[in-house]
Amino acid sequence: MKIGFFSVLLGVILFASTVTLVHGVEPVTGSKIEVEGVIVNGTLGADNPVGISVALHTNKLDEGVNLVQTFTGSDGSFLFTDVEVIKEALYGISVIYKGATYAVGVDLAFVSDPVEIVVYDPTSSDEVISISRASLLFTNVDIAARRVSVMEMVTLRNGSDFTYTPGDGPMELLRFGLPVGSDQLVVDTGFEQADWVQVDRGFALLASVPPGDHEIMYSYRVPYSEDSLSFTKKWRYGAQDLRIVVPAGLFDVTTDLGMPTQIMDIGGINYDVQEAINIGRGQVTEVSLTGFPRP
Repeated sequence: MKIGFFSVLLGVILFASTVTLVHGVEPVTGSKIEVEGVIVNGTLGADNPVGISVALHTNKLDEGVNLVQTFTGSDGSFLFTDVEVIKEALYGISVIYKGATYAVGVDLAFVSDPVEIVVYDPTSSDEVISISRASLLFTNVDIAARRVSVMEMVTLRNGSDFTYTPGDGPMELLRFGLPVGSDQLVVDTGFEQADWVQVDRGFALLASVPPGDHEIMYSYRVPYSEDSLSFTKKWRYGAQDLRIVVPAGLFDVTTDLGMPTQIMDIGGINYDVQEAINIGRGQVTEVSLTGFPRP
């Protein structure tokens, strides 16, 4: 399932902190200005990004996206001239560097420093990837269909100064396991040009992961028989902090992690919560659900 780049870029434009350089006073609608910036390589000891194509995206709400390109100079700087100031338009700047896409939004109504986009050299080793926080939330039970609804939220961390880029082979992708028989999978990420494919035991994420923390959410349903469900979960990238959550009284959740259950009020609703730390890379957890409601 494809996660469109332009929709992600517009999300960046709308919600990210943005900067731009406009010479003089606040620009007037209809005027033409210069927008300048610099591409910086954040990988220690890496080459400067010289001669790299940089794109300025102008999204007019009733006309779609217009694209203008320029190239970086010997110092990584770039300049767009004759940029028309349109009141209802959204602006963004993007660059594709060694297979990864980087984008920021710009607001032509503010005077600030040049736009700075930090890029990184790539690596296809998933050793740079870990999970700092993971939540396994059981949200509902469909008694008639005998399905448990599950939502997982993870904070994917790239602690290096390289951007992780997928390799060519199926085992060189970021993979997330799902219980056997899972269906209705939905995946949501904030990565530029992200895609994902369902594989035999879960799904694989086709996305570049720059340094820092990144949120991923995915939901699915799991079938159960009689009044119980057991499955194993492999933490391919470990988990520094893990939280397992189920609405209080819905059913019972036990694992082999030996975590005590606490009752927590979240948004006025009581939940049974189990918390663990330092889940090892590649560790397998046994999960058992019992006491499902009966028709």
